[in-house]
Amino acid sequence: MRSLPSPNRIKTHYVYTVWESAQALGRHRQTIIRWIKDNGLIADRSKVPWLIKGSDLKTFLGHRRAKSKTKLDLHHLFCLGCKTPQEPDGKFAEYKQATPTTGMLKAICPGCGSIINKVVRRADLEAIRAKIEVTVQQANPRLVSLPALPLNDTSAKEAKTNDEAHFG
Repeated sequence: MRSLPSPNRIKTHYVYTVWESAQALGRHRQTIIRWIKDNGLIADRSKVPWLIKGSDLKTFLGHRRAKSKTKLDLHHLFCLGCKTPQEPDGKFAEYKQATPTTGMLKAICPGCGSIINKVVRRADLEAIRAKIEVTVQQANPRLVSLPALPLNDTSAKEAKTNDEAHFG
């Protein structure tokens, strides 16, 4: 599925023809005509070519983008197969810490059985545990806390070998 066109590619105070708006958005002109006829994009159809105000086009695209976004509850994960927010199957999920402040919540979708993931903050983990059972897996220690890294100071060693080579 193709991504939604960005409203930021449209200038608000510009008047577009169907062809110009199609070029600006990277869509076919028939798509723009379908938006006008079926989906409620406002255009001046009294003259040919049809004219579309940039502000109307920007508003139309903004509403389409807002409609496609989904706000999830903390204990819900979005299933790409079902295309809906889902509560994990059996109200059970696993949490694996990825950074000091965030981690990955993994569960199984009750609708299609696929694995669903969600990045959550460590601070939100207790609120999630109130709704579903969460097991915490041990994080990779390299990712959680960085130890003091050894310095690769080879200059003294190189100086000694250079002195031996020249003055040997």
